[in-house]
Amino acid sequence: MALDANAELSIKIHLTTQIEQDGQFEQHVFDVTGQLIRMGTTLYLRYHEMNTETSAAVPVTLKLQEDGLIILTRGQDETRLQLRFALAHEIETVYQTPYGNVPIITRTTMMKVRLQNEPTTGEIALDYVLLSSHQQLGKYQLRLIFQQ
Repeated sequence: MALDANAELSIKIHLTTQIEQDGQFEQHVFDVTGQLIRMGTTLYLRYHEMNTETSAAVPVTLKLQEDGLIILTRGQDETRLQLRFALAHEIETVYQTPYGNVPIITRTTMMKVRLQNEPTTGEIALDYVLLSSHQQLGKYQLRLIFQQ
């Protein structure tokens, strides 16, 4: 089924994230069900990740804009992070925590998006660095594959 304008599909998502912080490496793999929503020329992928410390479901939205910008929003209420990705750009944002706001800079070093209709599938690959107060917080890789 093709995804028409202003349509929503249930999708299966396979997500792998790799994190390098202070010489330590972590990898997380999730297989979840989510929604793919088209609103005009913008695509949204919505799903929930499990917080490994609290076992709480954390809402995540990936917004793919027609101009190539990708916006990842994770969390809600007191703890919320919205990262913006544009290849070879540094973009400032704020990480909202119960203890206050932390300024963050996202530096995107690699970004690839492949989308296909009939069947509806896609892949998103992002490599990025997070910085705060000119200090590198870590290097990150996100690989997301979805299918109907």
